[in-house]
Amino acid sequence: MRKGFTVFAAIVATSLVATPFVMGASKALATSEVTSAVAVPVAVLPVEVAPIAAPVQPENCARKVRVVYSGYGTPSAACPAR
Repeated sequence: MRKGFTVFAAIVATSLVATPFVMGASKALATSEVTSAVAVPVAVLPVEVAPIAAPVQPENCARKVRVVYSGYGTPSAACPAR
C-alpha cells in the first residue's frame, strides 16, 4: 500500500514539474504571432442560379390514415371518398 502511494506521489510530482516544459514546447511549435498579409489576386467567376421546381409526385391513396378530426383538412380529389 505504501509503495503504491509512493509511486502515485512520484507520478503527480513529475507531472507538475513537466507541465511548464510541455506548455513552453507547445508554444514554441505553434504559429508565430507575427502575421503578414499577402495580397494575391483571386479569380471570381459568376455562377448562374436557376430555381428548379420539385417533381410532382402522384398522390397515393394506398396508405391508411386514421382521421381524428373530421373537419381537419380537405380530402384529395385523387382519392375516392369512403
